[in-house]
Amino acid sequence: MTLTELARKFLFVRELAGNTGARVEAIQRWSGGEKGQSWCAYFATMLLDIHFEGHAPIPRTGSCDEILTLAAKNNWLADVPHVDDLYLYVRDGTDAHHVGIVTDVVGDQFKGLSGNTSADGLSSNGDRVAERLLERKPGTVFVRYPR
Repeated sequence: MTLTELARKFLFVRELAGNTGARVEAIQRWSGGEKGQSWCAYFATMLLDIHFEGHAPIPRTGSCDEILTLAAKNNWLADVPHVDDLYLYVRDGTDAHHVGIVTDVVGDQFKGLSGNTSADGLSSNGDRVAERLLERKPGTVFVRYPR
């Protein structure tokens, strides 16, 4: 099963107010987080942990900045997306604030699937797991971790 196929199994996940709810809290706890915390990074790294059977190249974390730092240190950053890459939204080159999984590439756009997003997939602090066609905006970087 690919990372994309695994991620799509979670499209039913919805949160309650304030980044809570049984499934969201389970995702947060899986990666060492606490109830109420933003959970896009917890979700992405939980999926990597499952996909790589506990040996993911990116450790479980709730920090998009930690993912960005690790990717930069290991030369895993890419400008062009490939399916199963991670995507990060980064402000000012150093402030990563949302992460998801590239599930398809369509011309200059890509489909992304992430947790803690909105139904339209555009929010970095929404209430669900969602997949949507996204624009490659300035500040979007892709993480091509070792497969």
